[in-house]
Amino acid sequence: MGEDFLDLAVLTTVAKDLRLARVAVIGVEREGSARDSGSRDGTSPNEAAPDGITNDGGAIAEVRRRLLAAAPELGAAGAMVLIDSPRCPRDLDLAMRVGDAHAPGASARDSASRVIDASLRAMVNELSLLKRDGTPFRLALFPTPKFEFFAACARDPRCKPHLAAIAHELFGAALENAPALAAPTGGRVFTRFMLTGFAAFRALERLPAKCFEAYPDLAFRLWARGGEIPPKGAGRIALDARVQVIHSLAGEIGCAGASKISTFDEADAAVLALSAGLAARTGVIAIIEEPGEGCFALALDRDQARRSIIKRSDGD
Repeated sequence: MGEDFLDLAVLTTVAKDLRLARVAVIGVEREGSARDSGSRDGTSPNEAAPDGITNDGGAIAEVRRRLLAAAPELGAAGAMVLIDSPRCPRDLDLAMRVGDAHAPGASARDSASRVIDASLRAMVNELSLLKRDGTPFRLALFPTPKFEFFAACARDPRCKPHLAAIAHELFGAALENAPALAAPTGGRVFTRFMLTGFAAFRALERLPAKCFEAYPDLAFRLWARGGEIPPKGAGRIALDARVQVIHSLAGEIGCAGASKISTFDEADAAVLALSAGLAARTGVIAIIEEPGEGCFALALDRDQARRSIIKRSDGD
């Protein structure tokens, strides 16, 4: 997941091949507008739809078109999509009208962490993962910003055109009603990739595929089975460690294509696809569902699933 592109890893049902693809997000505001000078419901591409969310006929529709062109499997019933991004800002409820985002009392989601994050941390603690030095592994998550953070970045003149267009389609007039804050500097890159992630969720929600939030770094640590996963800042050493995990997963599944991994983004996409594919066969795909935030999927092997169940039983 990046601010300018989406890296895909597609594992087919027969799991004979892992296919990689990169889908550009740059230019979706131009091509989307050109393809949709009007929309099926008679509104213009930039006109707000009745539910308060901007009509999805422009940039986001172009994201959908590009995703389907790269991975037609997304249009098939039963497809599972794991996206390395939250679904929306932490203080917006999925059932809320976007235009009500800043009405007093409109949302109770004003804490520093989401419910999904807290549940995920608890699940990881139950697995009793250890670092290489034997100390307990503690899950670190970048906090999903509040809506006003995204609004400030989207209104900044330096915001890339495709990201600004995505933000306007996602949030409509609420962008202009948000507090006039200076565009934040720290974490800006996370804001940008999350906007792309929000767009991916919105683009796919009209398709039969079921979409879940996921976290590649955690998937690597779970499926490294005690091996070290260095931070990405370590460069080649970090990539090689991730590729080793991917090759192991591909070997257990019996699929080709893993040898093509050459970047961190490809590795992140591949580990989500392969770990879910293997867990569906021999383990468990745990789902954390929070109606206002969405669903998170975590692929576990049989032993990890058993440990989690035992810990939960002991806790009861």
